[in-house]
Amino acid sequence: MFGYDLGIDLGTSRVVISVVGKGVVLDEPSYIAYDTQSEKILYAGKRAYYLQGREPAGVSVIQPIMEGAVGNYSLACQMVRYFMNKVLKKTIFKPRVVASVPSLSTDVEKRTLVSVLINAGARSVCLIEEPLCAAFGAGVDPLNPSGVFVINIGAGTTDMAVISQGSMSQIETIKVAGDSFDDAIVKYLRDTYGLLVGVRTAEEIKINAGCAIPRVTDITVQAKGRNATTGLPMVTEITGNEICNCLQPQFDRITAAAKALFERTSPQLVADITNGSLLLTGGMSQLYGLDTLIGKALSLDVTILVRPNLCVSKGCEVALKKMHILDQYGYSFKTKEEVRTR
Repeated sequence: MFGYDLGIDLGTSRVVISVVGKGVVLDEPSYIAYDTQSEKILYAGKRAYYLQGREPAGVSVIQPIMEGAVGNYSLACQMVRYFMNKVLKKTIFKPRVVASVPSLSTDVEKRTLVSVLINAGARSVCLIEEPLCAAFGAGVDPLNPSGVFVINIGAGTTDMAVISQGSMSQIETIKVAGDSFDDAIVKYLRDTYGLLVGVRTAEEIKINAGCAIPRVTDITVQAKGRNATTGLPMVTEITGNEICNCLQPQFDRITAAAKALFERTSPQLVADITNGSLLLTGGMSQLYGLDTLIGKALSLDVTILVRPNLCVSKGCEVALKKMHILDQYGYSFKTKEEVRTR
């Protein structure tokens, strides 16, 4: 079997892999369960994701890549190798890989990520910023000179950029995204109701009842956990509009960062963006009312793509096809010889 070229979105919560000509072929949670003594991976993906908070003795579940940076080098290599082998199966050819990174990643973070991918089985690696990949995945032509504003809200970071002619004019990354929303819900339930819940429960509440603007017809969900005082099981009801209020500080930080980015953008690019619409991508862009909230704050029309959580990986696939254009902006593949790897 011949080798593939892979586009990989190494997100905080999910790993999405695209193959040139085939589209998205893998979409798995970026969690691994490993033996704490040997540090050998036991499970990866969905099975590890559902095991979090329920681990038996001697087993731990972690996300090796957090906020676009490698947190545990050895386990990150094992996780990426597992997912790449799942796609490549029995091939003797190592693939070229285009992978996404947060816009403001440091050189050290980028070199470490390249090292992880090469040690996991890549022949060569090119890193491209997440909002640029998201724009390509949304159908933006790399040769289009008009300005496009993209906000990619994932699990670990929110990346935003003004893009023109296949490159980024202005960029901003803030560490406020899906995981921050989960943490805020956990804190709200503990402080308001004295209820201790796990991250999985908070995530389910966010998905089922979370909203960025108050609903006209409110909805109610049950939150189940442990009473902080008695230690006994406890169940309470929480409304979607309560979640909206508790997440408001997070939304304010996202809109404030977007406004600051606009202030640094040239008037002509702002005019281009006003003539079109803001592109909202990433898994958290599907939160109820978030497009309305951002559109009102920035006085812009907002478009959410179909399956916005896959835009970055699809953009990596597009980048593989358009490398002859991206070469002009300094993007190139790095091999093991060019990058000092562990």
